[in-house]
Amino acid sequence: MAHSICTSDAGEELAYLQRLWRTLFGPRTDSRTKLGHLFEHETDEFGLNYAFLSRIELENETERFEVVQGTHESLRPGNTIPLSKTYCRKTIADPEGTLAVSDAVAEGWEDDPAYEAFELGSYIGTTVSVGEELYGTLCFANTAPRDEPIRDEEKAVLEMHGQWVEYLLASGDEPTIRDAPIDTIEERAVSSDAIDSMMEMLRNQTRRTILITLLESTAETSLDTLEREITHENAGIRLRHSDLPKLVNAGYVNWDRESETISKGPRFSLVEPLVQLLAEYNTKFPE
Repeated sequence: MAHSICTSDAGEELAYLQRLWRTLFGPRTDSRTKLGHLFEHETDEFGLNYAFLSRIELENETERFEVVQGTHESLRPGNTIPLSKTYCRKTIADPEGTLAVSDAVAEGWEDDPAYEAFELGSYIGTTVSVGEELYGTLCFANTAPRDEPIRDEEKAVLEMHGQWVEYLLASGDEPTIRDAPIDTIEERAVSSDAIDSMMEMLRNQTRRTILITLLESTAETSLDTLEREITHENAGIRLRHSDLPKLVNAGYVNWDRESETISKGPRFSLVEPLVQLLAEYNTKFPE
């Protein structure tokens, strides 16, 4: 079956992300547990029984499975295998860093060393990096083929989850996920109420456009520029009298009324991870 985000009505994607992110970005839960929640939730969504985060050592040409969901003889935490025998070798070689296999036998994998080693009939994986260096892969798989072909929207969802894992890894040293649980993500842990507040800001298309524009800007942005991007009815009135004031009050935006420009506010970094993920999704699937 396809991920529910592929069949959601317009606007329901944010509700799905809100439910998931309340867990993934919440405080008082260690990183390993959060990753377990992600795996448990998304194996059902993707219709794939296994999930894993791997560490790839290019120098040694090995892949080590760090966190694993599901019972599979070869997919075990701590198991290290030659990279040449993995599906992930083609994931990291893919120009987009994401590989989807809906039916391995039908797609010519039957004689591949990875299929012989794992006998996975379906697989979707994406690269995970720390800074500019490859860390490993985030993957979901099953021994059986997928009932429905894996869609581009599902690849985009997995890439968003991969970015979230990168936030976890970048928040501290590498062992935080696989060895030593941590209580919070440095400068990322926020309360459930704060997440609800952020999602309320992001629920509105105009406010999402404002925050995404600031995310991609290194300088002040003029209101004239924003008004040209926001074309729906009464956009200018709502921008100045509703949406901008709400973002200013939340601390996400600074508004210089004299110069008619806006810039990132003192609390922009709090909402930035969510805005980054939405920007990535919107790039692939514009509203």
